[in-house]
Amino acid sequence: MGTAIYAFEGIGLVLPLQKEMREPDSFGGSVGVLNTGMTVVACLYTAVGFFGYLKFGDKVLGSITLNLPAEPLYETCRLMFALAIFLSYAIQFYVPFNIIWPSVQYRFKLKADTKKTRFVELLLRAFLVASTFALAAAIPRLDLFISLVGALSSSCLALIFPPIIEMATKWDDRNVNWWLLSTKNISIFLVGIIGFFTGTYASLEDILKALKS
Repeated sequence: MGTAIYAFEGIGLVLPLQKEMREPDSFGGSVGVLNTGMTVVACLYTAVGFFGYLKFGDKVLGSITLNLPAEPLYETCRLMFALAIFLSYAIQFYVPFNIIWPSVQYRFKLKADTKKTRFVELLLRAFLVASTFALAAAIPRLDLFISLVGALSSSCLALIFPPIIEMATKWDDRNVNWWLLSTKNISIFLVGIIGFFTGTYASLEDILKALKS
């Protein structure tokens, strides 16, 4: 549960992407950017998970690339995974960097559009990327850590907070079907709560088992 929710961690990019769009109104809707993109992503994730487990069963490792044999064809698959991560890393870091950068800029009194500011910005970006790379390399069972982070944070970001925020923002809107809206949001909220507790418990249990072994 935690790993599945973690895979949709891009929930933090929804508002920033809509803000940067030339036509923000095209983001929502039944065939908008968000629903179309998430449908494609969900199908791809489901296919990789299904066929990976169909092939390797319980022997599947934390990353499906670790199960692939060292042959030229499979090395091409690893290269494609690495290229996809490399190209999407800047997008994934868009929100965290924009949160961290203003405080750094204020602390060191950096002025906009100067060589010093650009140098510090690039240095900070490189440090953040290197830090996440070091954590990924240092953690022996990264899959368990991902499951724990997904259950703890992603459940809140993707399933618990959004229904609460929508109910709060539409509280005074008389044109809303409150029965339908409440049913939808309460259902999503309950799924998030169940995923939060069960995913966290299962992840901690697996981590303790891994540490004992």
